[in-house]
Amino acid sequence: MIKRMVAIAAGKGGVGKSSLAVNLAFALQKQGHRVGLLDADVYGPSLEQMLPKGAPPSQSERDAQWLIPGKAAGIALLTAAYFYPERKAAFVRAPVANALIDQFLNKVEWGDLDFLIVDFPPGTGDVQLTLLQRGAFDGALLITTPQEVALLDVRKAASCFAKMHVPLIGVVENMSYLEREGKREALFGKGGGLKLAQELSTPLLGEIPIDPQLSEAGDLGVCLFDHAPDSPSAQAFTRVAHGVQKALESLPKIEWEPHLLPSGEIQIPEGVISAALLQDHCPCVRCGGVGKSSPDTRIIQLQKMGRFVLKVNFTSGCSQGLYPRTLLAEIAS
Repeated sequence: MIKRMVAIAAGKGGVGKSSLAVNLAFALQKQGHRVGLLDADVYGPSLEQMLPKGAPPSQSERDAQWLIPGKAAGIALLTAAYFYPERKAAFVRAPVANALIDQFLNKVEWGDLDFLIVDFPPGTGDVQLTLLQRGAFDGALLITTPQEVALLDVRKAASCFAKMHVPLIGVVENMSYLEREGKREALFGKGGGLKLAQELSTPLLGEIPIDPQLSEAGDLGVCLFDHAPDSPSAQAFTRVAHGVQKALESLPKIEWEPHLLPSGEIQIPEGVISAALLQDHCPCVRCGGVGKSSPDTRIIQLQKMGRFVLKVNFTSGCSQGLYPRTLLAEIAS
């Protein structure tokens, strides 16, 4: 059982998502938690390089279609790098990438984990949507560098999480400063992370310095907390780990399970919704919520997508609408 699933995202590459994912996992592990890492960047996986060498994934003895994740320094690890020839270009079309992500999320025996950290790929495209639709994320942690140009793509990532009703648990600013002779130099500007956090009404959980020991640990594939436990970056990641736990604990607990009634209606805690009324509010591109349903419309199937979104198949042929829980509550009331 996975107790908490946390997304690490930035909407772009090169700002330190993988470094945050790895070192947050190590920091949580050092605090006594059971941790797993999912490298969801199917086009440029890098977590394997940044972790100590360990056991590769294997097929489940129970079902050959299921995987058992690898292990690296006691952390459960699954990355597309395991399945690519070393240093070969990863030409992966979107349907294949989506199928791989679906496998990673739904056909892996992760075992009992306190945290599964998911390193999102850069961008806000098809693979990211599949992750959000298939994964039951408790929250998303955004990472940026201080420059305004970096914030542009992070804002897009924040918007994607908001649309899928995945709560933001905080912002981390990477490459915040370089400390030399007791003085901090802001090489890439100052205050971008705080600005973004205030804009998104979420806490700034940490400012990670430019630290040669952090880069060295990643290049060598060793644990930062063993390699340089007293380094400024190790201390910063420890604070981030505490902040992530505090933010997750403070989130309101929303448990809901929609039911398809024999009458063809949907029951949620806020009330009962008819099939016709539901399709009249369908948010898909074809329907557009403009009331095109027929009195004969029926619901064929319900499917939860992620934690707070519902996909509905209608007899009319529509099966593309993704209904956030908030929209369903509004319709029912």
